[in-house]
Amino acid sequence: MARATSGKHLVIDGGTLIDGTGDPALRNAVIVVEGERIKSMGKKGELSIPKGSRVIDAKGKTILPGFIDGHGHYEDFAGEIYLHLGVTTCPDIQTTRDDYWSMAQRDGIRLGKICGPRIWSAGKAVGQTSDTSAMGGGRRGSFPIKSPDEGREMVRWKKKMGLDQIKIGESLRGETLKAVVDEAHSLGFAAIAHSMDVFASAEAGVNAVEHHWSIGLTSIADPEKKAKLIADRWQGRLDTEELTYFYETESFDRIIETMVKHNVSWSPTIATWFRPLSPSAARFKRRELSILNNPRAKYLPEVLRAITLGPYDKYRKWPADKLDRIKQGYEKVQEFMRRFARAGGLVRAGSDPNHGMPALDIHEEVTMFVEAGLTPMQAIQAATINVAKTFAKARDFGTLQPGKVADIIMVDGDPLNDSWATQNVKLVISGGRVIDHNFHADYKNPIPSPEPWRNIPREIEVTPRSIPQGSKPTVMTVKATAGRVARWHKIAIDGKLLETRFVSSTELQAKIPPQAIKNAGTYPVTVVSPRESGGRSHPAHLIVTFRT
Repeated sequence: MARATSGKHLVIDGGTLIDGTGDPALRNAVIVVEGERIKSMGKKGELSIPKGSRVIDAKGKTILPGFIDGHGHYEDFAGEIYLHLGVTTCPDIQTTRDDYWSMAQRDGIRLGKICGPRIWSAGKAVGQTSDTSAMGGGRRGSFPIKSPDEGREMVRWKKKMGLDQIKIGESLRGETLKAVVDEAHSLGFAAIAHSMDVFASAEAGVNAVEHHWSIGLTSIADPEKKAKLIADRWQGRLDTEELTYFYETESFDRIIETMVKHNVSWSPTIATWFRPLSPSAARFKRRELSILNNPRAKYLPEVLRAITLGPYDKYRKWPADKLDRIKQGYEKVQEFMRRFARAGGLVRAGSDPNHGMPALDIHEEVTMFVEAGLTPMQAIQAATINVAKTFAKARDFGTLQPGKVADIIMVDGDPLNDSWATQNVKLVISGGRVIDHNFHADYKNPIPSPEPWRNIPREIEVTPRSIPQGSKPTVMTVKATAGRVARWHKIAIDGKLLETRFVSSTELQAKIPPQAIKNAGTYPVTVVSPRESGGRSHPAHLIVTFRT
């Protein structure tokens, strides 16, 4: 399904070049591409253009390296979104996706059979239990590792499978963590880790830690306080956004010193969690809606709208005192980011599309990095060279330089004056080929995911357990006992969806109408993720008794 054109020489002529190295922008630049790589670069009039070249007029445009997703979870519907937004590579650091499916996507894109960005695949993460884990239950469980030998064996197996890197769950610690990281490095893998203790992760040699809470929880000196916050978050008593309020800034310098010393990069994923607080939130939402409402992108799953727009609604509903705590916490995250970047730390922009839109969250995060105090150049590097360095791919990717792979995007506007211009993509070149980066109404991934995008609870229980047939409308409560529920999940009785109210990450409620239970019997109750490819919990059962 390749939608691209190619020729012997491709020339980008006359734009403003931001090459990603940190050097000043070059006006009236010329880039000559031969095959999949950049042959030469320079100023217009000072560089010869090979005869017969295909020339693309870039006058008035800005030329950038193709963006790389610093924290990607690739999904079957996301390929055209990535290309539409100039994200040419997605390092796919999954928790859930099966290794075989991830490699099928990677190889299908490489062969031109699937539309999407280049994928560097980790397959399923290692280190989490396969049953009821902190990551939300069996569907989100990673490969369980119980000993250093098991860890080394798993890494060798992934190398033999042909995967590209290792993703590590936060439960992997001590000697076992060190064994996995050492084996990964010996085989040329980067090791990307969820972490609750950045000091231990850095000493183990990981290349990167993920999310704002990796540094935030590490900052908390009292282990009992830290353990309670972790438990409160996973059990739904504390929202992830509010967790930031408890971070201890006096620990930041030591964390930063350790990360810089051990060359540990960081993807804070702030767009996922905090974009409603951004001064650019209205801009973000307009761009999100332009994709969700694009008539040529109607194939996008229904749940994407709920996930993308849900955070704005959530922020609106929070009480003022809670919102104030979250704002104070977010300021702490911004402070850490400024200090980390100033110390030479590698910050990565990543879409982490569990509460936002794949690929677009990268551009939103670039803007939020600038709002937090990074320079526009630092923010661009966070979506390009910093990611390539983290994944040990900087020799070929991340900057526009002779000899490197020609992943190039052209945008309207000047991202050094307005960072939001990065999303205004007019041209995408991947591996030297001009890519059709528009949406296509007929697009369908030929190898769809066997699992729903977001996790659903594995086990549930219902209250009441029994009601008489034809009862007046009755409120049913569904609690997740293994895994978590989300705001877009629905309760279904005997396969029929009910209007559902989200109560917490472990509880949903719905009114059972009399017509749904007019006959006595045993009715299966499930939690359903509303998307085309399905996804539902194991059933609980409601007993409908005879009316007396």
